Amino acid sequence: MPQLRAAVGYLWWRPAACPRERAVIAGLVAAIAGAWIALVAMAVAGAAGGGAAGGSGMAGMSGMSGMSGMAGMGGMAGMGDMAGMAGMAGMPHRAHHALLLGGGALSAVAMWSLMVVAMMLPTALPAVRHVAANSLRRRRPGAMLTFAAAFVLIWVAFGVVFLLAAPAWSALDRTALGAGALALAAGWQLSAPKRRALRDCHRPSPLPPTGRRATAGVARFALRNGTACVRSCWAMMLAMAVATTATTFWMVAITGLVLVEKLALKPRQATRAGAVLLAAGALVVVAGALIS
Repeated sequence: MPQLRAAVGYLWWRPAACPRERAVIAGLVAAIAGAWIALVAMAVAGAAGGGAAGGSGMAGMSGMSGMSGMAGMGGMAGMGDMAGMAGMAGMPHRAHHALLLGGGALSAVAMWSLMVVAMMLPTALPAVRHVAANSLRRRRPGAMLTFAAAFVLIWVAFGVVFLLAAPAWSALDRTALGAGALALAAGWQLSAPKRRALRDCHRPSPLPPTGRRATAGVARFALRNGTACVRSCWAMMLAMAVATTATTFWMVAITGLVLVEKLALKPRQATRAGAVLLAAGALVVVAGALIS
């Protein structure tokens, strides 16, 4: 509980912030809330539709790179067998470089971007606050938006790489893939590279006050912070993306874990707790497969 209170405390905005700063934060919070509402709405629509593919939009997403279901979401309509990606109807099997071509691939990237805004953008709010506090008042809104946009783009780039690499594991048994991804994420939580990445996530950066150097400084800080976040969280995001059951649960759980890891005063405790949760999830997946 103290860790959670400390994490929430980091998200409070300074009362003395100027209206434009508060407007930027309010806009980012609204984007996060809107992304979650959209994801939950698609989950509900997919469950109500019984997982049927072929509807309009992205309602009922069945799988991104082999994902068999997002908590019962049926199929990302209009997308086909992207090298074995279930539920993406209408997209033929094609070479890896073609995954980003056509409406189906763009829909997959759009869905990944929505998840990034919902799950990862909240963890960037303290860094946005750092950018505002270290920028001249007239430059603060632009600097804050520059950081947030660059941070999201880094995670979107990771998603593109993920989609390109999807055919490498698309032929694997999905239950084994889900359990293996959860076990990998649990192991990564306890590794030395994870600890280094998490330290980098917490490291602030001095920012030049004026001119192009100020904008470049914000972009460099976003690049460093965003890549550290990817290094820290890639295994959890991979596990969430290939989960075959309870994917909405994993989205919420991983978002909470990442928030506490990045915002708490003692993130190592959250890291160990995350490892236990992910390992337990892997065991549940294996046990469920054996029982069925």
